[in-house]
Order: sequence, then structure tokens, then C-alpha cells
Amino acid sequence: MRRHANTTKSWMNAITFAEAGEWDTAREMVPESANNREISWLQKIFMAVSFAEAGMPEEALRITENPQISNRFSDDFMATIGLRGIRMTYGVLAIESGQ
Repeated sequence: MRRHANTTKSWMNAITFAEAGEWDTAREMVPESANNREISWLQKIFMAVSFAEAGMPEEALRITENPQISNRFSDDFMATIGLRGIRMTYGVLAIESGQ
């Protein structure tokens, strides 16, 4: 748990420095990727967004380019989340109290 807290602090520090325009310092603070593929993928996406918002689109692209993490999601959102072919009905039911 302590390692996770340190990684989170490193990410937040890097984001803060990137938003302040201290880009070299921000790059130095980017932590190593996690062993868990999903966590690593999310960390990279959030970090890339932060750098892009701070005016560093090249760094954002560099962060997301990793040959070890492939795009395992399809372009079809419903298939990606496992809802392709599932029928759903949405509605509202008004219940009046007779008392």
C-alpha cells in the first residue's frame, strides 16, 4: 500500500509541475509503471491527459506510446463493455399513494 501511495504522490507532483510549466522537472517525477496492466494503462492515460492540458502534447504522446501495452479494446464501445446484443429498456414508473 505504501508503494501505491508513493506512486500516487509522484504522479501528482509530476502533474503539478507540468501544469506550472516546469516540464523538465515534471518528466523527472514520472514514476515507473505499475505491474498491473490495467493500472498501468490508466496511469498512463491520466498522466498523458495532464501533460496535454498543460500544453505538452508531444510528451503526452510519448507517455502513451508503449509497445508492451497494446490496445486490447475494440472500436465498438458496446462490445468492449460486454453489452453487444443485450437488450435494455429504460423507463420511469410513477407510483401514486392513495392514502
